Amino acid sequence: MYTKGAFIFADLTVPGATALRDFYQEVIGWESDGIPMKDGGESYEDYMMKDDAGKPVGGVCHARGGNLGVPQAWMLYVHVDEPEKCVEACERLGGEVVKIAKNKEGRIHYAMLRDPLGNAFGLGDFNLGKQPEPGPAAKAAIQIGKPVAEVFEAIVNPEIMRHYFISQSTGRMATGATLTWRFPEFDGDVPVRVKKVESPSLVRFGWDVNGHELECAIRLEPFAEGKATIVKIEESSPEGYDPGQEWLVGNTEGWANFCACMKAWLEYGVHLRTGAFDFRFVK
Repeated sequence: MYTKGAFIFADLTVPGATALRDFYQEVIGWESDGIPMKDGGESYEDYMMKDDAGKPVGGVCHARGGNLGVPQAWMLYVHVDEPEKCVEACERLGGEVVKIAKNKEGRIHYAMLRDPLGNAFGLGDFNLGKQPEPGPAAKAAIQIGKPVAEVFEAIVNPEIMRHYFISQSTGRMATGATLTWRFPEFDGDVPVRVKKVESPSLVRFGWDVNGHELECAIRLEPFAEGKATIVKIEESSPEGYDPGQEWLVGNTEGWANFCACMKAWLEYGVHLRTGAFDFRFVK
């Protein structure tokens, strides 16, 4: 939930939104999703810009349709509890209302305003209809005494990964790939959807747990003047879903095992996973 008075979002409205979307993607590294819009009978897209974790950070919008006349500047939005009272105070104190958007109940969702000196800003009750926060995340980290490029290859290449994690894969980890993994300890295929691979620093993929997609992010950072690598792993659950404490404990343990087994193989050539979990299948 957002805190009253906090800046929580920003957007930019311009005539050439597509070109500026491409500019910010290249300069900052933002990703984007298209947001369907209407201008009379014509359809077009504005753009939701997202950070490296896939979280929205702002919008790049066309100066048309409902956004026609919006000031051309990065507009910061502030969360408030009672936007109607804030709009009334803005006008009473010499400010200006640029645009008001209301929800289906008739309450102000957000408003674009100017202060008495002409500075544009936005506000709204952004907790209205807001989904619950993401559930817990399992995390693990380790230092491996190999350069980051070598550790990255050991994660994306199934021929290396089978020495410390999986037994089979239908292909390399690559952005957009849908793979099937198998594990040495149990039968059954595990579908894996690769969201993003950035050599040599990031591998992000999703898989299903009880009908919900959980997302795993493996981040690599060079250390010790490039002679070692810090591996950081986070498996997060989606908004509105809590897989429970048992999952959190078990998957934290699982990713810690992953780190230990990878370190043992890359540094010492030891198959640490071999026979490590046989006890779990003894009845």
